Amino acid sequence: MMRRLLVALMATAFTLAGCGGIGTGGFADFGATAGGAQDIGLARTKIAQGQVPAPEDFVAEGLYSEHDLPLQGPACNQVLCLRTATGIAPALDTGRQEVFVQVGFSSNVDPATFRRKPLDVALVIDRSGSMSGEPMEAVKEAARKLVEKLNEDDTFALVVFDDEVDTLVHQRSAGDRSELLSAIDKIKPQGSTCIECGLKEGFKELAKRPADAARARRLFLFTDAMPNVGATGEGEFMDLLRSHSQQGRDTTVFGVNIAFGQELVTKISAVRGSNYFFLSNAERTRTVFDEDFDFLVTPIAYDLRMALTPAEGFRVEAVYGVPGVDPGASLAEMDVATVFLSRRRGAIVARLSASGEVQPGQQLVSSNLSFQPLEGEAPPAVTLTARYEGSEPLSSTSTWYSQNSVRKAVALTNFILGARQACEHWNKGEKAAARELADRTATLLQAEAQALDDAPLRAEAELARKLAELMVP
Repeated sequence: MMRRLLVALMATAFTLAGCGGIGTGGFADFGATAGGAQDIGLARTKIAQGQVPAPEDFVAEGLYSEHDLPLQGPACNQVLCLRTATGIAPALDTGRQEVFVQVGFSSNVDPATFRRKPLDVALVIDRSGSMSGEPMEAVKEAARKLVEKLNEDDTFALVVFDDEVDTLVHQRSAGDRSELLSAIDKIKPQGSTCIECGLKEGFKELAKRPADAARARRLFLFTDAMPNVGATGEGEFMDLLRSHSQQGRDTTVFGVNIAFGQELVTKISAVRGSNYFFLSNAERTRTVFDEDFDFLVTPIAYDLRMALTPAEGFRVEAVYGVPGVDPGASLAEMDVATVFLSRRRGAIVARLSASGEVQPGQQLVSSNLSFQPLEGEAPPAVTLTARYEGSEPLSSTSTWYSQNSVRKAVALTNFILGARQACEHWNKGEKAAARELADRTATLLQAEAQALDDAPLRAEAELARKLAELMVP
């Protein structure tokens, strides 16, 4: 019998100011996720409407953030804890046996005492012609819900833009909700799309509020991310967001409309302090604002850096779940700009190949990790190492997992690999190849969902099956 992988862990963390008591125990009540995309809502919406998504619509960090991927290990007694687990299994895109190392985030912030910081908000709404109809109604409903989450300690400004920009409500206390809601109700779509115009004016409103460690300043952008006036390139937007983030003004993007520019927002939401959600339907909007709002405005770490050192006979093939990095990029060093508090425990997955059979007791990889707390000095770097502790050599056709959670993370990674590659085949006109790979992806997910008895993974298998059914040769 193969034994569990013994992973040498050294967990370090920091205390989050203002969060009150810290609990103890096995799994934390709260988790943590990387910034950037928090879902694959655009891909889900396109499939539901009978469209084959673009490959870039399947964002690894977005998919991981939708699932709870807790790792076993020492009790998390700090705000941010890092753990690892390992799976050895075939990769869907190559069929080769690979080593998958999951780096998991968790937090033990006490739900009974956690309170988000008071917020200075700039709500920036795209009112361009492409937002007409359902997208604009969805944005108005989401904006109303956002206003409902604010209290008298918060401040609020409302900016709308098309090819021009108007400030409907200048920065003021959020206590007078009636005026805010009335201004939202009156927004009407028109004109072209100058996202740059809206961002600059929104940040100008936020800048009226002085920097205060006891408060948070955040711009909320509602858009279909299809700029056609002003800045249109990702570099220009990232420079703008970076400059304001350095001054303590962060950004959350809410995407609407099936014509959404996923690739642009995936890049810009990787900026420090930023994250992104796609509001696919009323239920998703309710979840984001009723259940996730206090978390999405609460970063707990910046500049998480990971340096991977593969053992002899192994090499890094790819990493998944790093915001702003294309899935499949071969990186030995990774930077995650922001880690947010979350209801779920997120993950990053590194993939390594082996030049020969994996032997009992063989070290697989070591990881050096460091991060910057919100306040105070950075703690010492952490070293995580992993070995294969099976009792026999692992043949090239065998699978092995140290924990069930990493088995699920590998299945989700294979979902991303299979879906992206199938969509690439489809876009090239290689319809038979697309269908064959999409079918294999759905079959693999269904098998893993059954083996783990995991309902959320079963739902992903159904999504993969629906994608396959759209790919008619």
